[in-house]
Amino acid sequence: MTESSYETGLSGQMAEAILESDLPGLVAEALYVQLADRRRTLARYELALEATRRPELRKIYDEAGRRFRDPVVGLLAALGSPDPVRHGRQLVAFGEGIMFDSIAGAGDAPSLDDLREAVRELLRGMLGSGV
Repeated sequence: MTESSYETGLSGQMAEAILESDLPGLVAEALYVQLADRRRTLARYELALEATRRPELRKIYDEAGRRFRDPVVGLLAALGSPDPVRHGRQLVAFGEGIMFDSIAGAGDAPSLDDLREAVRELLRGMLGSGV
C-alpha cells in the first residue's frame, strides 16, 4: 500500500474519538499483554527466524504482519502524521524492541505506567504535543 491509500483509512469522527481516548495507554496495554504472554511471543520470534530460511513461510509471515502494520499506518495518517508509513514502521519497531529486550534480551519487563509514558513520548515526537 502507498502512503496516500492510508489517508482515508479513518473517518474524522473516528480519529477524533481515538485522540480523545488514551491512545498511548491502549498501545501500552497491548504491549503489556504481549509481554505477559511470553510463550506466544517467543513462538512468534521462532517463526520469524524460521521464515528467514523458508520463502513459503516468509510470505505467510509477512502477510500476517501487514494485517497488523497497515492499520497502524492508517491510524497515524488519520491522526495527522506527516509520514504515516515511516512513523508506522517506527511505532511497530519500538514495540518489537521493547518486547524483544524484555523477553529475549537482558532487560526487565517495563511496568504498564512506564510503557504508557514511553509510547506517549514517541507519539508526541511523531504527531506533536496533542497526544
